[in-house]
Amino acid sequence: MTIDDFDAGDRTHAKAVKNIYDRLWAAGKNSDVRAAAAVLDDASSARLRAVDILLGIVAPMLYEIGRQWERAVISVADEHRFTTFCEELFDLVSTRRSPELASRLATVSGEDVVLLNAAGNQHTLALRILSLWLAHEGVHTWPVSRDGDVADAVAHTVAETMALVQRVNPKMVLVSMSLAEQRAGVVAVVESLTTLPETRRPRILVGGYAVKMGLVEPIAGAQMLADISQLQH
Repeated sequence: MTIDDFDAGDRTHAKAVKNIYDRLWAAGKNSDVRAAAAVLDDASSARLRAVDILLGIVAPMLYEIGRQWERAVISVADEHRFTTFCEELFDLVSTRRSPELASRLATVSGEDVVLLNAAGNQHTLALRILSLWLAHEGVHTWPVSRDGDVADAVAHTVAETMALVQRVNPKMVLVSMSLAEQRAGVVAVVESLTTLPETRRPRILVGGYAVKMGLVEPIAGAQMLADISQLQH
């Protein structure tokens, strides 16, 4: 397949999306929420849905800022500042597209998926974006409660996950792991879930920055999810 296989409309739309990404990236580097709001106006003109903006633009920006932090291109403070900007962007998109979101959320089928951050993963935005996308797909999500003050975060995460899974009997459990050192905690969750009877055992998928960047070994009993598009297969 070459660029000639796409019609002029496709190419124009792709250029518009790239332009929006570049402008939001520039706004994020300056923590300029006002500039971001203006970009979102143009995104509306380009007929981008809220979920398109969040999955196709905001999520890739989060991964890129993670890569820059890992390579020491930016400081921890820069990474935190950009993440905060993305959280504000998420709120802006959600607020601006509330009628669209409400109509989609009203059609949620009741199919259940449990979402949780690995113990030690303090970034919640990725799961918020994922939850919104799943709602667009007609899936109901259940977040595992988190408590940063517990003495044993891994044990707490395992216990809370098991309790929720046994209560709602979800089709899947999706785990977000941002750093390689969180793998042991994810293994504990997976091992606990695999003790459930086969008829009540959910499919377990593990994603997040550490998986996308190939920083962790596979986990027995779980599918490593390098890209969210894999959920559609």
